[in-house]
Amino acid sequence: MAAETMFHDSYLGQLANYLGATEPALRLLLSILIGYPLALVHRYTLYGKGSTLQHIFFIVSGLSIGYFNYGTEVLHSTASVLVVYAILVLAGGTAASVLLVFTFSMGYLLMGYYMTGTETYDIKWSMPQCVLTLRLIGLAFDVYDGRKPILNESGLPSCLYAALKRGSLGFVYLGIYQLGTSFLPDSYLLSQTYDILPFWKKCIFLGLWGKITLYKYISCWLISEGVCISTGLTYNGKSKEGEALWDGCANVKLRVFEGASKFGHYITSFNINTNHWVAQYIYKRLKFLGNRYLSQASALLFLAIWHGLHSGYYMCFFMEFVVIKLEKDVENMLLKNENLRTFLEQSWMVPVIWIILKLYTWVFMGYCLVPFALLSFPRWWQVYKSVYFIGHIVFALWPFYYPAVKLLLSSKSLKRHSE
Repeated sequence: MAAETMFHDSYLGQLANYLGATEPALRLLLSILIGYPLALVHRYTLYGKGSTLQHIFFIVSGLSIGYFNYGTEVLHSTASVLVVYAILVLAGGTAASVLLVFTFSMGYLLMGYYMTGTETYDIKWSMPQCVLTLRLIGLAFDVYDGRKPILNESGLPSCLYAALKRGSLGFVYLGIYQLGTSFLPDSYLLSQTYDILPFWKKCIFLGLWGKITLYKYISCWLISEGVCISTGLTYNGKSKEGEALWDGCANVKLRVFEGASKFGHYITSFNINTNHWVAQYIYKRLKFLGNRYLSQASALLFLAIWHGLHSGYYMCFFMEFVVIKLEKDVENMLLKNENLRTFLEQSWMVPVIWIILKLYTWVFMGYCLVPFALLSFPRWWQVYKSVYFIGHIVFALWPFYYPAVKLLLSSKSLKRHSE
């Protein structure tokens, strides 16, 4: 029986209704928060004790939290772990084990998407299963590659301040998200009110909506990261100054994300762990294709399939591909044109370029995020039609007007026009 039907009339459901949230969403937030007291219990009672006792603690805690959210459907995750464990015990370290784990894990995940998928985001067992899928596949690759874990230092880790700092930031972003969605929910983009706005206002609101939407993910990552830091699991060596680094599970680089002036900044600063996983286990292993664009497209296709079966995922990652292609081409043109670079680097041009790039990333990040958030074709198509497919004109049609821009920005062309 699903958790949302098991506890429909519970006090928790009434509280969720009072807060303007769904009960599954509230349960998920509470599950993240309970990680803090559990981490403290482990820190002061089990840290440094026998591994078996610690394993039991984490297994019981994890299954309890899973049951709290998904009821008996937590057994899907349990079964996946047990099957992969059996494969690695019997055939771990072989190419066959990697293929088996990859096929089983992805197949099970897609089956879950097919069984639970709707036109909206639902907090069901398939949501944590997608992360678990990456971890299990990565584990099989790691066993195959013969990698070994790096041990933490002995004694209680000095991580509580770092955990509190990161977790607190998560609550700040959560507050901004809650406030923002009360003014700009997803439904606003589909409303007649939005559709009749002037084009420039649509673009501004689309960018603001996109920023707010991303804060939902950032808040969850930061709060969860705080839990992981408090256990000491995120130890990542020491800085040049000799201070312990606790960013081993960081999933967002806030300074890079907030200061982004190109989409490349978003990719390197947002959902870091997933991007690193895909780069390590998919992109780099497609080197035999002999074409980096083909490898990149294949990696993005994998990401779309991993996210689910909705058309919005495939359009979103298609947009990522064409956006990055344009940015890399333009950057290469600038590298080859010293005169243009010198002009753009003049003191009076720097703030102008900064404003243009911020507006560029602001508007088009929202544009690219539309299908990812709205999922179904009729919904994201309606929004794209409302803004006249501006992002597709700029990015998807880039191969057609690329030669003209290249000629215009070439050093010889500029020199000829200046004479």
